[in-house]
Amino acid sequence: MQRRTTTAAATPAWRRLCLLAAGTLVAATACSSVVPDDIDFAAARCQLVIDDGVDGLPTFDLGALLEVTTPEGAVDEYSAGYIRAMRLAIEELNDGRDIGGRRVRLRVCDTHADWAIGGGQISRDLATWLIDEAGVEAIIADASTETQTIQSVTVARSKLLMAISATSEDLTWLADDGLVWRVAPSDVYQGIVLAHMASQTVAASDTIAVVAVKSPYGDGLAASISMALGKRAAVHTFDADGGGIDAAVAGAAADNAAAVIVVASVGATAEIVNQRAKHAELSGAALFLADGACDGSLMDQPLDTGVSLVGARCTRPGQPPTATYNSFAERFSKAYGADPAETAYAQHAFDVVYCIALAHAWALGSGGDGNVSGKAIAEGLKHLSAGEPYPFMPNRITAMVGSLLKGEDINVDGASGPLNFNPETGEAPSGYETQKVDAAGKLVSDGWFGIEDLGGGKYKVGPIEATP
Repeated sequence: MQRRTTTAAATPAWRRLCLLAAGTLVAATACSSVVPDDIDFAAARCQLVIDDGVDGLPTFDLGALLEVTTPEGAVDEYSAGYIRAMRLAIEELNDGRDIGGRRVRLRVCDTHADWAIGGGQISRDLATWLIDEAGVEAIIADASTETQTIQSVTVARSKLLMAISATSEDLTWLADDGLVWRVAPSDVYQGIVLAHMASQTVAASDTIAVVAVKSPYGDGLAASISMALGKRAAVHTFDADGGGIDAAVAGAAADNAAAVIVVASVGATAEIVNQRAKHAELSGAALFLADGACDGSLMDQPLDTGVSLVGARCTRPGQPPTATYNSFAERFSKAYGADPAETAYAQHAFDVVYCIALAHAWALGSGGDGNVSGKAIAEGLKHLSAGEPYPFMPNRITAMVGSLLKGEDINVDGASGPLNFNPETGEAPSGYETQKVDAAGKLVSDGWFGIEDLGGGKYKVGPIEATP
């Protein structure tokens, strides 16, 4: 997934200058987020600590890089959903128990949407501070570009890095010494699902336009969609700061596209929809959105008078609701008075904390060597996909930890679905939930798709029926 960004049209000139400078190591003096001279600034950015407040026991320290606040200083509701989910996981893991004598603690660093500044230097400095100064043993990242940016720091220091919503295919091929993992599937599969959905809507001879952001996320997903559609695809790209959106949409109109697939953040998607309304050629074109905009916050974006998202469909990794997910959603709602479905990947954020904590139990047990290192935690993750099945529920934690400490594999079922990790790539496959904007202007569930790999670059896409 692509991290949320503000479009150029809605961004003050000084902020756009910041974003444009992000591709170099020189930031403009007019920009409030310059690259600091050293990493001491990180201490002020990393004040949020989530633990149980119990003294007297050693801690298993995790770090996370999230956009806790927006550039304007407001709470980022997207990341707020992540933090709630991770807090719930930590409270459950620490509730009256420990893991090999340790309690789980998480320190969150606020990127303040500055993760790209200085070519990613601010993000790398935050990760460096978490490891070198805060002493974390693993780091949690959000989306594709941030994960790819900070992995150079974590891998060099032999620390585990696990991503919540990173879906770029590029991550599959990282030379990461087995230290970069993720709970979201590769965009190879999302591209196939989006291509399938669009193809089912239009005639076989119709052109399908892809309007995508230039980034590891956008480039990889656009390539996957194009490969699935073949010559029917017409790809038009725009810059990460929103520059070129009007030209990309105009290109789709010139193609007389019968369907448009958008690969962008929530803010950029809203601007693309506004631009689409200016072209009569696209008035009847079906609209499909990738996971970067498949979130309830899309409904809060400013649209021009007369412009509507009704009928748009989007995709994001997900399975039909299971007993594990329903239990998670109930506990989440009870704790926070909110529905986790309103934040894409909230259940993935919950699963990341559980997975790392359980992998650390393996490292401490008879199967490991008693040392908690990045390699040891990564090895522990390989032991969560076989053996006795366990859902991520509070009443199963002690049994899961006990089995892992004894060196026994377990087969975990997360809130995001079964986590059958590929030990070579560090990825867990997933189905995809589709959502649509209904007549009332709300995002509602529209079903699920599963993908079967037939080999030779061929895949079969089919609906998954929810269990009554």
